[in-house]
Amino acid sequence: MNVYVESNFVLELALERQQHESCRQLLQLSSAGFVNLIVPAFSLAEPHDVLASNDRTRRKLSNDLKSHLDELGRSERHRQAPDAFRHLARILFTAGEIERDGLRYTLRWMLEDAQIIPLNSDILDSASDGFEARLGLPAKDSIVLASVQSHLEETLPGESCFLNRNTKDFDSAGVRGYLKSMTANSLEASRTGFATLCLA
Repeated sequence: MNVYVESNFVLELALERQQHESCRQLLQLSSAGFVNLIVPAFSLAEPHDVLASNDRTRRKLSNDLKSHLDELGRSERHRQAPDAFRHLARILFTAGEIERDGLRYTLRWMLEDAQIIPLNSDILDSASDGFEARLGLPAKDSIVLASVQSHLEETLPGESCFLNRNTKDFDSAGVRGYLKSMTANSLEASRTGFATLCLA
């Protein structure tokens, strides 16, 4: 069975979010040859943007807190406020380092045990002209779906699933209708909490 995943799968593993253990088990099944785990190349790059956004948010929070606590520290009553900030700043910095290490480890694992769908001009054209224009999907989601479509058309697998947590965009009547037009498929909810598009 082909199991297609996207950037949220990578982030679940890298950041050890709520469903990371289920994702880890799926990757182990792929390593053992029980399933074919397939990920668009774009979905391996997108998590870097998420981590960069986290860093920017934390830097802004850190700068804002430092400014306020420095001002409080001018008061005798709140003289220890800057010390509290330094402790919090270390936590924020360490969190960023842990996230980057987790992403590096996850990407190495996936590059070894998952099949990568290369990003090419045909996929970008299909994303822009098809999914983004016709289905109203955001550009990033359109590229992911166009990558899955490209691989399906190229390999014609007997049974496949598209696992994702982005039910807002991927679990829509338009997307399901399009996939049904390509293959006989059904929609179900997985036990891990991921939305599961099953393409047979």
